[in-house]
Amino acid sequence: MDKIITIGREFGSGGREIGIKLSEKLGIPFYDKEIITLTAEYGGLDEDFVASNEEGNHLVSGGAVKRMSFASFKYQPTFADGIFMHQCQVIKELAGKGPCVIVGRCADFVLGEDSINVFIAASMPYKIARKRAMAPEKADYTDAQMAKYIDDVNKSRQQYYEHYSNRKWGNIQNYHLCVHSDLVGIDGSVNTILSYLAEIK
Repeated sequence: MDKIITIGREFGSGGREIGIKLSEKLGIPFYDKEIITLTAEYGGLDEDFVASNEEGNHLVSGGAVKRMSFASFKYQPTFADGIFMHQCQVIKELAGKGPCVIVGRCADFVLGEDSINVFIAASMPYKIARKRAMAPEKADYTDAQMAKYIDDVNKSRQQYYEHYSNRKWGNIQNYHLCVHSDLVGIDGSVNTILSYLAEIK
């Protein structure tokens, strides 16, 4: 596989774990949170500041807030916009080094036709079960509270993606392959993606 693979994902769907296992199977680098460190280094910024202002994180803390389109002539740039531009450059440089797996951060939009784009989705019960197992500090959350937490994160990801790409997050037209991890599991999702990649000419 000589392509870059990007993975968009719903919070709780296992997209990060799928990306890690996929990169191991293919023997290529994996990038997710590593991009935060690289972006901080590239822009001479504090890593914690980047982490709190990238991929919609600044929207989660105060609740998801609808923002004017990044493409609007009236839009006033924010710190998050500057971080996004640095991330774009980092993503392009990583892709320029060769095949890899990149999770989130509008990588499918940034790389365009130079990548194979996958989206991972899952049912809410599956996402609730995964997040409850992975976040012991939220073990006392009711299903309704956990669902709201998951929805809030996904809304911020959606707004981030749509703000910068000016296209709809999760729309099948933006991806080459969409996988429901709750139907096939993590390993099944990895195998599904591998099978798809093997058929690409």
